[in-house]
Amino acid sequence: MSSKFSQYYQHAYACNQNNFNQCFYCGCEATERDHCPPLHMLQSTIDLGEDADFISIAACYECHALLHNERLLTIDERFSTLKKKLANKYAKPLRVYNMWHENELADMSDEFAHSIKAGMTLGKEAAERMAFVGFTYATEEAKVTVREKTPEFDVEGSVFNDFKDALNYCIDTLKVQRSDFYKILVEDYQGDFNKALSQYRHRHDKVTAAKDGNCLIKEFSKQHKQNSDFVTRTVKYFINQDPSLSTQAALDKLYTNYVKK
Repeated sequence: MSSKFSQYYQHAYACNQNNFNQCFYCGCEATERDHCPPLHMLQSTIDLGEDADFISIAACYECHALLHNERLLTIDERFSTLKKKLANKYAKPLRVYNMWHENELADMSDEFAHSIKAGMTLGKEAAERMAFVGFTYATEEAKVTVREKTPEFDVEGSVFNDFKDALNYCIDTLKVQRSDFYKILVEDYQGDFNKALSQYRHRHDKVTAAKDGNCLIKEFSKQHKQNSDFVTRTVKYFINQDPSLSTQAALDKLYTNYVKK
């Protein structure tokens, strides 16, 4: 860093030798220094009198590039934003890694197995980078202790330390449909298993009820020799008039009002 900027930024360095030359954000090999705030935003930050950490910290090339244009003025903000950016960038391989298992590869064609295995490898690397918690670092003025936090994923009272283990529990034990649940979990609820399970069951119950209702309508139409379109329209009309009615109750009303006469 040139002397022009050294008066503003404190150089942060890892306190543990195991973290030397390691990216603070993801744990990969560090090749850059991430400046907080970014160098090209320094003057405006000063002119506006904004509070900032004014620290340069070790980063890998990718993390440095992802954060380069982010106007985030604390290391904590940059850290949490970087994790979200990694999750978005590697969403597809993360999905492959979380959805597939090594023992499934044997049943695939060689070409497909090769593609899935490559995705699993990249997804696993991305998952490990996202799980990296940083490290304790020091500057000329202070030491910042980063305490390692063991990730916890609560699934209706069962706690897991690994996202994939929690997901597999939902699939194998709670019997959710793999791809539908994963989409709700990741895209709608950002990894909150309990909220995702509640929403999944709500949607599943609606679909199941609709399927059951269609079966009842078909059976009613056949038994009473009624046009199925007429029965469907009438049932929908009754339910719109009285939302508390079930499909069976609406069919009973149809029978009483129109068929029995």
